[in-house]
Amino acid sequence: MSGVPHPGAAWTAWYIFGLGLTAGPDVHRPSEFSALLASTLSDVWGRSVLDAGSGAGLITIAALSAGARHVIALDRDEEALRDTAANVERLLGISARERLSLWQADFSQLDVLDADVLAVNPPQRPTELLDAVEPHNRHLHEGGGRDGLDGLRLVLGHARCHEVRSTAADVLPLSTLRRTPRRLTTTTLPMHPAWRPLVGGDEGKVSVWAFDRR
Repeated sequence: MSGVPHPGAAWTAWYIFGLGLTAGPDVHRPSEFSALLASTLSDVWGRSVLDAGSGAGLITIAALSAGARHVIALDRDEEALRDTAANVERLLGISARERLSLWQADFSQLDVLDADVLAVNPPQRPTELLDAVEPHNRHLHEGGGRDGLDGLRLVLGHARCHEVRSTAADVLPLSTLRRTPRRLTTTTLPMHPAWRPLVGGDEGKVSVWAFDRR
């Protein structure tokens, strides 16, 4: 497992590691948000994990390296799934690749899958912020809706997993989800300049929340 952080390593270690993952030009590269999510996956040994929106595969790698029994990487982009598989095989080896399944789909199709943990870093920039996102990256951040939580609502509405584990910027109105999640971790992260109207600077608090199946 050359260079792979140990399970439960700090988000900074996962972020630096993620910079070295192979990712095509249209594939979502690991962000600080996804690195924070990766840092919470030390408890998935022997469990099945669904990586919803795998991108280059950081969450998949974190789950497999922590001993997940099986990981399903889901992404609507075929290139992202190829990159995820290639990164897993290159960094974790064939035995880890054999514990990985790939599925090209979007969040609205989650209701046909079951797993112990669904891990997701959903698009969460409110629509009003998207004009400040670079045009070539804007499509990767669409879906948050007016308040930034539509992506998470879509996941929660379709997921059949025992637990949904999701990032969310603390500035977002999580109480509107009418759920009572558990906060697994929170920290201050660098934020894209598009967030400045909401967070008032270049950093903001971000948490990882666990939503148990109702």
